[in-house]
Amino acid sequence: MDRPQNYKELYNLRHSQACNIVERIFEVAKKCFAILQESNEYPILTQAKIVSACGVTHNFICTFDPDDMSDPVEPQDEATSPLYKGELGASSIGHPETCRASKQKEDIAKAMWFSYQKEMQERGQF
Repeated sequence: MDRPQNYKELYNLRHSQACNIVERIFEVAKKCFAILQESNEYPILTQAKIVSACGVTHNFICTFDPDDMSDPVEPQDEATSPLYKGELGASSIGHPETCRASKQKEDIAKAMWFSYQKEMQERGQF
């Protein structure tokens, strides 16, 4: 695998890896809890609480009866993966918030790059 050449490539790589992990977590959760497999008509705050409750329940079972958990599943491809068909927010995001978020993303990416370069130098690989 080629190493990232700049802070943007490193950020995109790590962001992609994090997205893959989150998708796998939700696939496992959906396999364990049928309520997560279908869209529902609960308000968004209730839906968030349902996801959190399923996570707590999953962790409890893993801690106290790990043999009761099913095996992890492989993620679905995009063609068969269900899509969310609702609205998550009632308001639009304005220009000041977009600018603030973009600057924060840049700052995070540059800090990651600095940390990555330091680690690679310490390993003698850079």
